[in-house]
Amino acid sequence: MTWYPVVEVVRDGERLAVHRGPGSGPALVLAHGLEDTWRTWQPFVDALHGDLPFTPYALDLPWRAGAQYAWVHRTGPADLLRHALALLPEPPALLVGHSFGANAVLEILAEADRPRLDAAVLLAPYFRPPDDPIDWRLFDRELARFRAVIGEGVRLKLGDRRHTLDEDLVDSMVAKTLDRVGPLGFVALLRQFITTTDLDLDTVTVPTLVVSGATDAALAGPRTDAFRRAMPAATVHTRADGGHFCHLEQAAAVTTEIRQFLAALPAPTVA
Repeated sequence: MTWYPVVEVVRDGERLAVHRGPGSGPALVLAHGLEDTWRTWQPFVDALHGDLPFTPYALDLPWRAGAQYAWVHRTGPADLLRHALALLPEPPALLVGHSFGANAVLEILAEADRPRLDAAVLLAPYFRPPDDPIDWRLFDRELARFRAVIGEGVRLKLGDRRHTLDEDLVDSMVAKTLDRVGPLGFVALLRQFITTTDLDLDTVTVPTLVVSGATDAALAGPRTDAFRRAMPAATVHTRADGGHFCHLEQAAAVTTEIRQFLAALPAPTVA
């Protein structure tokens, strides 16, 4: 069974779509990161399946690769994610997000009217500890991280081709992507990052697995400890050999972690 489109609509001037993958059972819903695509989840789902019964739904969200980010003026990522979840033909049991998508999931988990979920998985989210001041050093640091992650994503999408291409050409591709994303894409991420410390994460009761990489500054070192304190419901694991895209580069190991997490739940639906 191949992936196929379920529904596509326009909300707040932005296209939202849902794609269904092979499988049967409770709904596993996937939210991609900034400048990514719903297709990024296909190999991840293949690695995750094993003996887990679930129906995968990959969301196509307005921060997809090639987006114009006009929505930044009108709405926020959590609202757009809520609109996308409302398009599902069945309620989600497990909600998985990566990077920008993971933080949109995090915002929803922290809301009082959060959807009923059995569990959530956040892959490479970011978090600003309360003692991390909002100043120009933070701005410069996060802009550098943003550029590095975009570059990492471009190189990852090239696959083995990146080893055969001239590095100057690859750098040019990264620069063009950054120019196209522009300040609006960075502003959306920066706003999301800055406000993480204001979320009511201590009220979250949904069992949540957080997986990040030690080489990814988004959630490493003191940020990891601060996140654990802020969100007691979260099981946080930092992969010593992982980066921002560890769920793709180390799919077998990360999906094994997810299976173990789901198996340990008191009454898991997706397990």
